[in-house]
Amino acid sequence: MKLPSTIRCLVLLLALGVITLWLRWPTFGFSLWNVDEAIHAAAARVILDGGVLYRDAIDQRTPLSYYAVAAVFAAAGENNLWAVRAFIALLVAGTGCLLFLAGCKLRNLAAGIGAGLLYVLLATAALFQGDANAANTEWFAAFFSSAAILVFLSGGTAPPPRRLFLTGLLLAAAFLSKQPALLDLAAPAAALLYTAWRQAGPVRILLRDLAVLGAGWLVPVALTAAYFAFHGALHDAVFYTWIYNLAYYGPEIDRTGRLASAMIPFQLIGGVQPWLLALWAVGALVVLHRLLQRQPAPAEASGNPGLILLTVWSLTGLAGAASGGRGFDHYTIQFLAPFCLGAGLALSRLGQLAWSRTLRRPVRVLAALFLILLAYDAVTSSLRARNRPLPEDPSHRVAAYIRQNSNPADRIFVWGFHPDIYLYADRRPASRFLYASFITGLIPWTNTAPERDTAYAIVPRAMDTLLEELTAKPPLFIVDCSAGPNRHWQKYPLEKFPALHAFVRQHYRLEEPHQFVPQGFRLYQLRKPDEPEVAETEPPLAPDITAAFELGTLGAPLTPVFASARHGADVSVTEGRLEYFVHAPSTLVYRVSPRASALQGGFGIRAGAYAPDNPGSTDGAEFIVRWKPEGGAEQILWRRLLRPREEPADRGLQRFHVALPPHPGGELVLEIHPGPYDNTASDWTFWSGLMLKNYH
Repeated sequence: MKLPSTIRCLVLLLALGVITLWLRWPTFGFSLWNVDEAIHAAAARVILDGGVLYRDAIDQRTPLSYYAVAAVFAAAGENNLWAVRAFIALLVAGTGCLLFLAGCKLRNLAAGIGAGLLYVLLATAALFQGDANAANTEWFAAFFSSAAILVFLSGGTAPPPRRLFLTGLLLAAAFLSKQPALLDLAAPAAALLYTAWRQAGPVRILLRDLAVLGAGWLVPVALTAAYFAFHGALHDAVFYTWIYNLAYYGPEIDRTGRLASAMIPFQLIGGVQPWLLALWAVGALVVLHRLLQRQPAPAEASGNPGLILLTVWSLTGLAGAASGGRGFDHYTIQFLAPFCLGAGLALSRLGQLAWSRTLRRPVRVLAALFLILLAYDAVTSSLRARNRPLPEDPSHRVAAYIRQNSNPADRIFVWGFHPDIYLYADRRPASRFLYASFITGLIPWTNTAPERDTAYAIVPRAMDTLLEELTAKPPLFIVDCSAGPNRHWQKYPLEKFPALHAFVRQHYRLEEPHQFVPQGFRLYQLRKPDEPEVAETEPPLAPDITAAFELGTLGAPLTPVFASARHGADVSVTEGRLEYFVHAPSTLVYRVSPRASALQGGFGIRAGAYAPDNPGSTDGAEFIVRWKPEGGAEQILWRRLLRPREEPADRGLQRFHVALPPHPGGELVLEIHPGPYDNTASDWTFWSGLMLKNYH
């Protein structure tokens, strides 16, 4: 006996929920699947404290998912990512159920079952585990877009105004989850246009339907804008969700890169279910052929608006997945829902071939075997994906130290692209900048080359805003992520940002450097009011070695007032020149008289450091000449990054000449830092033939 549709829906929803929870259950307790989860968690805590997104916590996506995570935290406890992932699993199952109902509307029960199951399985198996298991904004967008498609289909070939309004409202929720979902409005609009064209209906009816659809979309968007305007955050909301993305984030990827990223969804799906991708492609060609018929049969004509809807939704989902241009796997989720609905239709047709009584037996057997092959691929790929691990983040240890040496009410600030530390330390951010890329110009993950200056992408007044917030309420701890290759943050040592560096030096002390610097972090703790400032210095070299590092002058040579090179130093004569070998990181400090006018000499990295047979070759080193005039502001006079392994011009002896500004005397500091990944292996660096010139 045929089950009533309501019971059928409930049974499938329960089945999809059980399958989804079973597949994703082992992933709920993992510390962090990707950085977006950490951003959501930090923003949600600010929201629960009465803050407003974009004004008090900044990210560049539309707001719905952040407030949803805040709601989960309010119900299940702050930073409860287990609960958030369980909620996402239910969202995935719910999307599968919506696709089931949409498949039933478009074709039959088999199409619906195929669409729903495929979405649940591919949502786990097709993506990199860090994206498949994380609480991404795309899960929300896919859910609301699928709901909108179902509501539209449920209205028949001419949906009544109330269904069009609800369709627009649901598509607005998808857009408020992530901006590219705006494109999905084109799917119901195209179906309305097609129907009006085929039926030659009145233009006023078409315009009314489009207006109702647009009104449904506009209402929640306008209410959201009113909310932010009421809280004084509308300007920030528009800037970070639109202007920043269009003027800063988007231009980093050219049109060719975006076109290439459109292939990634097919590569991911084809990597786990190649035969399903082939079946979908054949089905897509059949649908296009059917839609391009000038005079379809009456039965076909009645179903074509639904196929138009699916076709355009697939195209907008693919465009949305490619719009970011970065190729992250979680972008594919926007395309996964329409893909699975189309694949469900193709599976239904294949099932009809397998169970047909009018076709030859070999054809039926081949169709059945193909179905078995598809089912085998789907099940095995999902089972393999169920327990895929990831390495633990290295910031766990510095976060644990913060948690053990602070109170829950204390706030911290992370100088880096590492909001993970807020989560691991279970401490709230002290600034609206949950990650600092807006302050440095880093555009994840594009302008990351060590030699590339990113100042062009710095948000105006971002540093001023940060310093105002830190000064008003200094955080107990500041974590500097530039000590290691933490998401390319080695490009941004504090020294490159004098105002922030001065603030940290004035108010903070370096905590446990021997423990955390080798792990890639510098941890600063707020000093007590009566606690004196402690200079950050490396252990000095032995006096006899320091004395050998003489700086040549026309008079008596100068010896360093301080010298350090934790991994070794010596002086030798190489090819007739005096060479000061100081393994990076190293520092030489010379006190010079008011007559000093310029410094010149050579520098470089020994050839063996980048030799082809060196298994641990250098990744480069940065040479810096810093000037500290008496009674004046410190400044960098010269810096040069050498990467001899990659750049032949950086090999051998290099030369430099640096003029000193007029001064009353001061200190010349010669520093060598490790290369772009803060890896000191084979950093066999040296200065050579140093000579200080004086005014006559």
